[in-house]
Amino acid sequence: MGPEAEFAPVISQWRIAGVSRDLTPLQYHYLSLLQRLIALKNSYQDDPDAESWLMAALNKAIFSTLRDSIESNIGDEAKNLLNPQQQVA
Repeated sequence: MGPEAEFAPVISQWRIAGVSRDLTPLQYHYLSLLQRLIALKNSYQDDPDAESWLMAALNKAIFSTLRDSIESNIGDEAKNLLNPQQQVA
């Protein structure tokens, strides 16, 4: 085993709650970013002093991250994060 084996990512460590498949580091990045953006948007939606430009920026960031997720072949997982109430048990 060569020295490059030390730097190979351990795929099982790249996990997101609610996502059952193994992820690459890039896929993990997109889904974790999407989770953080959704949480931030939800916290600002409850804030009566939130400014409209901030919500517009968050919506654009979420859309952009969704597009990145689709390009990385995890679009369905990203859509499930966006609409957790529509999942069938």
